[in-house]
Amino acid sequence: MNNETDPREFAGTGIPDNPNGSAGTGIPDNPNGFAGTGIPDNANGSAGTGIPDNANGSAGAGIPDNANASPGAGGPGGADRPGKLRDRISVGLKYLFEKGAFYIFAGNFLSRFTAFFGSIFLIRILSKERYGILVYAENIYTYACLFAGLGMAYSLLRYMVLAKSPEEKLAYYRYAIRKSTIINVLLVVLVAVVGSLYPHPEKFSDARWLLPLLLLVLPFQNILDHTLYTHRAQFANKRFAVASLLSSVFVILARAFGGYVGDLFGVAVAVAAANALVGLLFMGDIRRTYFKGISPSVLSRDARSEASRYSLQYMATNSIWAIIMLNDIFLLGQLLGNEAIVADYKVAYVLPANLSIISAAVGIFVGPYFVRREKDRAWVWKNYKRTLFINAGAIGAAAAVLYVAAEPIITLLYGTEYSNVVPLMRVLLIAAFINSGLRFMTAHLLSSMNRIFYNIMVSLSGVLLQIGANIYVIPRYGSIGVAYVSVAVFSLMTVALLVIFVRLYRRPRVGSAESGAK
Repeated sequence: MNNETDPREFAGTGIPDNPNGSAGTGIPDNPNGFAGTGIPDNANGSAGTGIPDNANGSAGAGIPDNANASPGAGGPGGADRPGKLRDRISVGLKYLFEKGAFYIFAGNFLSRFTAFFGSIFLIRILSKERYGILVYAENIYTYACLFAGLGMAYSLLRYMVLAKSPEEKLAYYRYAIRKSTIINVLLVVLVAVVGSLYPHPEKFSDARWLLPLLLLVLPFQNILDHTLYTHRAQFANKRFAVASLLSSVFVILARAFGGYVGDLFGVAVAVAAANALVGLLFMGDIRRTYFKGISPSVLSRDARSEASRYSLQYMATNSIWAIIMLNDIFLLGQLLGNEAIVADYKVAYVLPANLSIISAAVGIFVGPYFVRREKDRAWVWKNYKRTLFINAGAIGAAAAVLYVAAEPIITLLYGTEYSNVVPLMRVLLIAAFINSGLRFMTAHLLSSMNRIFYNIMVSLSGVLLQIGANIYVIPRYGSIGVAYVSVAVFSLMTVALLVIFVRLYRRPRVGSAESGAK
């Protein structure tokens, strides 16, 4: 949710962030987004948004009308006066704070910030070669995470919200936890066996024993996902932020300590133990906080089937996007068999990947509004341009600063051993701008407005193009070739999504209510 941290960034909780998530896709792919979840009507809000009406604003917007503004937009019909602009900004910030948006953003940002510095510590205590092996094994682990629980955690954000009673909410929660746990145990066994038998490149042979240890994290990490989604489904944004931050800090500290005392074995054992402890403690907290003294109702077979289908659909959509982000490291390891190159690529990508914090925050805020007004094509087109401009401008500015200061930043954070990654990082910053600044928001809003099919088609095409290009490029140009492939693939995907968005929303269709009004 969306949030869209990169699945290549294991540091922190060991949770593979989803590039489609919340904010990333309008799909509640991670606990940072409600857009597209089927949030129920709010007694004081517009249908399906869960956003309260404002006495002075348009239905469900929670944004006051302005005498010179279009209803509920909070935006001017004509020119803005500075005083009124300040008033609208003040009202908007107050609304965001009251609705918990700052808790969500703060929790996400602090978790990512902590994970970032935790990864720096680990990089400094492990040799480049050992860190490369860890990255390779964690990358395979993240492939497995894409199928964790067959996506059952996603169902909580929809069906716990739609449930009519605490008993029904608890029934969905228990069903998701139980089914996910069974699936995850089978998944861990399957991937561990395949990973042990798979002919890894010689320099990554330690992955045969390291991967099964890492896989022990998966069931407990998925329980933690259920916890975070449950807080969001209960609109407990402050609890979500606190749980997200505490779990991240604890797992990161355990990961760093494990690496310090036990090298790769220590990392794997410490992360597994930390996730198990956090996952089980937080699961108990969910029961005490929301379901104390409550007995679950019995879900009908149709209700269980519907929740399972929903989860499977979103898991498939999310996985396609995530695979794009994972393939580069996997193919580098397979085709070059050099752990130092894999470590370099990982380090070069850390800062570009964290630019997605900005797009996630923007997406979290705008998603529900686009869901509410998805039938109003003129409104969608107008506000899409505004949103895209703001998001691209913010990410572009951050990317430009990192591009110029890449060399001193890399040396300061990672040491001179990684100074060779500066050119690679600069190319990846361009790719990150295209991906997070342009592609991300367009894909997010399309999915928010139930245009998932287009994302699936574009992402499938992108996966095939990326794999084919990397197989050709990697043996000839190495990691820098992968970075340029990312620029090219993200550019083509962005253009495709922009064309789709323009065709869908730029002009009212002939015979539509909008065109008839004109």
